[in-house]
Amino acid sequence: MIYILGAFLSIFLTIILLHKKKTKSDYVLIIWLLILGADLSLYFYKDTNAFLNILNVPFPFFHGPLLYLYTTILLGFGENRRKLTILFSPIIVCSVGLIYLYFKDSLWLVMSARTVTFWGIIYFILVIFSGFISVFFSFQTIKKYESNYVKKNDLKHIDLRWLRFLIIGIGITWLTILFSVPKITLVFLSLFVIGLGYYGIVKTPIFYKFQTDENTNSLELNNNKISRDSIVMSAESENDILTGLEKLIEKKLYLNNSFTQQVAAKKIKTNTSYLSYVVNKHFKQSFSNYLNELRINYVVDEINNNLKFREYTTQAIAESAGFKNADSFTTSFKKKTGQTPFQYITEVKKREQN
Repeated sequence: MIYILGAFLSIFLTIILLHKKKTKSDYVLIIWLLILGADLSLYFYKDTNAFLNILNVPFPFFHGPLLYLYTTILLGFGENRRKLTILFSPIIVCSVGLIYLYFKDSLWLVMSARTVTFWGIIYFILVIFSGFISVFFSFQTIKKYESNYVKKNDLKHIDLRWLRFLIIGIGITWLTILFSVPKITLVFLSLFVIGLGYYGIVKTPIFYKFQTDENTNSLELNNNKISRDSIVMSAESENDILTGLEKLIEKKLYLNNSFTQQVAAKKIKTNTSYLSYVVNKHFKQSFSNYLNELRINYVVDEINNNLKFREYTTQAIAESAGFKNADSFTTSFKKKTGQTPFQYITEVKKREQN
């Protein structure tokens, strides 16, 4: 019965994933969960149906490649074609072998054999190779990721415990294959799915993204530092937010005085907490300070390059840059340049006259 429980849980977790905003890594996880569910279901029924028994043969070869794909995409690395070729080659070899045996009229004989056969040994070796090489490649990817961020003094970029859970879980499951008792392996695979559900829902928000009140920003503390331990975000999701933010900046939407963190988060299709985390991490300041900096930089650039702009009143300049009043604009401008707007314009004019 544990096989059926694992299969049903795979479908349940897939449904949860389908109802959240999905990244590329989520799609890989969805495919993997469906294959896990199918693998467990087919094994449960394979003794009663010869066709299902044959259909179940290639499924173990998918877990390794999908584990590696999920790891590389989640951590923001491009797929290594050489490694993917190595990981997917057992699937091809297995499929070719099944087709060969089918046309040789030996397939049913091999599948029903109760003793060790040549094809059984080949299959066993391929399964072992597929599982352990994927675990090795996945740990390599994590090590590379950690090495990159140690150099950048950014060790808490992403919570890697989730990934380690997946990799170690598959590694332990594959170790049981050495006992040559399929039922033990399938029990561990079922336990892996159950553990995946518990860890992904209870321990880390992998299967859902926590929501925050749009009018609050619980992650912006008084010292403008975000508690990174409370955030679990893939490199892929982080890059999506950065790309979305860059597009908004290119359009100069920040010059609109109604442009706020809530508006930006909505346009990027994320929440304010994630947006705040990314801005703090990459620009070392809160979103409000980052927004003011963009606006002040715009004003400074206009003063230096636009003669007409220099003739505007302080209020007019403030409104053109997205500030709601001249006082807040002047305060922000002086904080950035050390001068009031009037003083800065006067200095620019004198410099050009000389």
